[in-house]
Amino acid sequence: MAMEKLKEAVEKAVMDELQRANASFPLFNSKHEGYDVIKEELEETREALDTLESSVAVLWENVRGKQVPSFITDFNTTEDMHAQAVAVAAEAIQTAAMILKYDLSLADKAENGGKGNE
Repeated sequence: MAMEKLKEAVEKAVMDELQRANASFPLFNSKHEGYDVIKEELEETREALDTLESSVAVLWENVRGKQVPSFITDFNTTEDMHAQAVAVAAEAIQTAAMILKYDLSLADKAENGGKGNE
């Protein structure tokens, strides 16, 4: 039940991001443009996740009692990990919004005779 409420909140955040993006940028001009934007957002999500995974690996080394240089641990605090996890979620929300924008763009092109659909 808690996961369903969280998914509803995420879905609302996706719709809010879609509205923000649509207010700032037009619909995609082509399938290729839409794909490029989705791919870019997915890459940003993956990069954010990679950063978080690296920080969690440092935490695990500390938990295991391994010596980790302070210059590494100074940039891998739990506060940093929290911010990194939020960044992953935000990037994933942007990815989801761009997937919806892709569908909106294709529907718009179909309604206007299919121009720009290639």
